[in-house]
Amino acid sequence: MSLVLGEEETPRRLSRRRRSNRKKPPQTLDPLEEFNWSFDKCQVEDDYPIEIPKKSLYPYMEDLLKKKLSVRESALRTLVEEFETNVQSEFAREYFFTLVRRCHNCLKRGSTTEIELALQLIGLVALTLGEGDYAHEIYEDSFVFLPQVLLKSKLSHAVKVMECLSIVTLVGAKDSVDTERSMNFIWEFMSQESKHPSSVAASAISAWALLFSDVEKRSISPKKWKGLIPYLLKQLEQDDEYVNGASIEALALIFENGSLEKFSNQAEEYASIKDMKDGIMKEIKRICNGIKQDVSKILEDDYDKKTTLTFGGTRVSFTTWSQFKQINYIRRFLGYGFTNHMMENEHLHNIFRFAPATSECNDVVELCKPEFEEVAVRVFLPEIRRKDCKKRIYLSPSSLLSKGRTKLRNKHRSLAEETKAGHFDEEDFD
Repeated sequence: MSLVLGEEETPRRLSRRRRSNRKKPPQTLDPLEEFNWSFDKCQVEDDYPIEIPKKSLYPYMEDLLKKKLSVRESALRTLVEEFETNVQSEFAREYFFTLVRRCHNCLKRGSTTEIELALQLIGLVALTLGEGDYAHEIYEDSFVFLPQVLLKSKLSHAVKVMECLSIVTLVGAKDSVDTERSMNFIWEFMSQESKHPSSVAASAISAWALLFSDVEKRSISPKKWKGLIPYLLKQLEQDDEYVNGASIEALALIFENGSLEKFSNQAEEYASIKDMKDGIMKEIKRICNGIKQDVSKILEDDYDKKTTLTFGGTRVSFTTWSQFKQINYIRRFLGYGFTNHMMENEHLHNIFRFAPATSECNDVVELCKPEFEEVAVRVFLPEIRRKDCKKRIYLSPSSLLSKGRTKLRNKHRSLAEETKAGHFDEEDFD
């Protein structure tokens, strides 16, 4: 299976496509196809960032205070596009508090479009800032305004709320306690008695799986998630591809983690963890049929998980479901700006242990100075009959050997002077 992250596009074409994408549902791709992208061995063709000039964002931030709804929506749309396509680190560090507070105001009084853009912008600001006190402050604030948005909107913004919470937590959580706090919030929402729309259920499961991918095995609570595997198996029975794909994705992460007994209230019925895993696999194969059967193969122990991506000539390899989940989720969140962020966003470099190759100007040629150079001169030396002839041939300043040594010293002296001056003449190397 091959994958191309995106062809290079002109700024005008890119802007037109971004506007059209905002009118589509949150997940525009077939979820099982999207899932296969993450969990399939592939070699990605080399992808380079799209160069889009940065705008001055301060006037748009000021427009968020305007009373006219259309002005605020336009400003939010521009800010979202700029944070998606360019890494606005300096602006985010300087104005993050003002940006987030004004987004909170938009959440209180805005339209559906304004609220969704504000939630997206908060996530983008956190991802741009990277881990630290600023992002952690956004994380703490999220538990104040996100529950209010959920309660007020009656699930109309649930998808964006889950997306915002998962990104903010992934960046801003200081430890596993913070991460499990967000996971518990999502789990309580998932396990409500009332049935959620498929898009909402899939987004909640996917957001929970993203945060779970960032938690170490030893840090998982042994009591909070007892009903999760039965819940996911029940979701697999639903005739909805989005929910099925998200459920298989979460199960793959749980299998990789290995702590099956922490996610099922039926652990006591099995003699060992291996028997428990075999029982769950048997149930999954019974539920899955047709296209689901192919997806369930990723849960097998012998499934080859290695994937290699290439950005700007630099390769990065992934060998775990956790890494695949994180990069796939962030890729969808950033859209066409994903490659730019992978090349310039230091937080993504730290998450994926990715060091992009530094490019140098084409018109600058590196001056190479040899550490050792040897000169050989072929001369015909007749038989020396007198000792004074030997001295003249080897030690005389006018001899061939002396001239060769002088020429070599002059060349070294010239190279040293040009190195200090910062340039050189290409003819010296002809």
